[in-house]
Amino acid sequence: MINLNSILNNSASLEVHAHWDPIVDATYNLHKNSPENVELFDLSPNEPIREYKSDAFNAFLPSSSVTVGDVWELELDAVIPFLSQFHPGATGKLKHGQKGAFACLRALAQDYADISFRIHAEFTLATRPNPDWKPGSDRRRQVDLARFIPSQYTGRLLIDLKTGDVYDFSLALPPRNSNVDINDFGYADMAFVPRMELLATPTKASADIKWEDVITAEEARSRLELKLYKFAEINWLPFEEAVAEAEATQRPLHAVLTWGPLNDESC
Repeated sequence: MINLNSILNNSASLEVHAHWDPIVDATYNLHKNSPENVELFDLSPNEPIREYKSDAFNAFLPSSSVTVGDVWELELDAVIPFLSQFHPGATGKLKHGQKGAFACLRALAQDYADISFRIHAEFTLATRPNPDWKPGSDRRRQVDLARFIPSQYTGRLLIDLKTGDVYDFSLALPPRNSNVDINDFGYADMAFVPRMELLATPTKASADIKWEDVITAEEARSRLELKLYKFAEINWLPFEEAVAEAEATQRPLHAVLTWGPLNDESC
């Protein structure tokens, strides 16, 4: 068990580069169905390069002691500033889908710790004043008109436990089709962005580290998913295996057809 809470306390900085490819595919091509939409969804990093002090990465560390494989919730208000390097409209207040951000201690050595994380957030691209807003009301002052909604972000953080330095950092939209929803003036579309990533120039390769305690990247991914989605606890089987299991146990099969994200409320 290790306490990582006060590790990153020095003033060293890390240069992080932002990469954001344009939309290359979409179901309805909402992003280019008008000159206004072409301009609205012509997106690129707000800050192509930004330097972060080491203590900024405390946003990804646990508040109490952890062991390898443990998962903890991240404070979104502390994580969102990293996403603002992409766009100043970054927010953790999602309209739809599963909210939250979690991290997992994936590997530990005498002098190093490797952390995996997953973040759900989105970007407000355009707003208008809310005509129903009044001082003291619980209605929002602004109404979102256009949003860019990534499916998720995954990433890793490699830190030196002796010096408090960050050796490696990445945060990326998984490059699978479709990986983004776009909303515009009441319309929605599913789109594909090949690359959307924050990437530091690593100062040490994790392959050079002899880990004393470690779980696989896939195991870390699964543990993070379990924190976000109740349905991830289901032991999914290929159809043929499910039929055989149902016949052997004399239990029924359940077929579910969904449109939209699975979450705790839909299970």
